[in-house]
Amino acid sequence: MLSGMIRLSVMYPATPGSKFDWNYYLGKHLELSRRLLTPRGLMRTEIDRGIGSFPPGAPPPYHAVGHLFFRTMDDLQTATRGNGRRVHRRRAELH
Repeated sequence: MLSGMIRLSVMYPATPGSKFDWNYYLGKHLELSRRLLTPRGLMRTEIDRGIGSFPPGAPPPYHAVGHLFFRTMDDLQTATRGNGRRVHRRRAELH
């Protein structure tokens, strides 16, 4: 992480029987997030994919962890204020 940046991490739990649509997440969801948040201060994104856990062979606790980076806490607060409802509404339209 760059010095002075703020990171918001979003975790997607891998509960027993759950599924995760990587095509949707890496496509429409990521595009929508960037389109809504970049004008409000999003600097970059990173995505971690759960591949395993401890002990070896155990399933991962998360399907994915998405990281959103902002320059300041004010940028993060500005970006997230009010966008939650917009993201969920737009997501419903895309399905």
